[in-house]
Amino acid sequence: MCASTDRQTVLVSVLLVALTALAGVALYPRLPAEMAIHFSASGTPDNFVSKAVAVALLPTIMLATLCIIEVAMRTDPPDDPRTAAVVTVATTALMAAVHGLILAWNLGYPVPFDLVLLGVAVWTVGVCGYAIRREGLSLG
Repeated sequence: MCASTDRQTVLVSVLLVALTALAGVALYPRLPAEMAIHFSASGTPDNFVSKAVAVALLPTIMLATLCIIEVAMRTDPPDDPRTAAVVTVATTALMAAVHGLILAWNLGYPVPFDLVLLGVAVWTVGVCGYAIRREGLSLG
């Protein structure tokens, strides 16, 4: 695992990764052999992989993303350490939510993709807005 200046942030993020992986393992017997993992904006699946790959893929990407964020925060640390913590945990949580939605869709539950896209947009504005405000950045 990547080293971090904020062990609590990494601990929370790794816990989210573990819970995400455990959800996939717990639901594994109920999941179809081929799973949709990518969808068009209208909610139509356009990429399928085996169940094993689908269950492992996003937790693996989450760990890689956590390492990339950690390296980025060490390379160019924010002025306010809370910015790094919020961005790290919020990103991990978003990816966990996406994994949950993928599992739900593949189990046959309706996933309202218009609301998913809206949620991702709100998340983006919220996290970016938080970082900009915390860091006192000017957009002009």
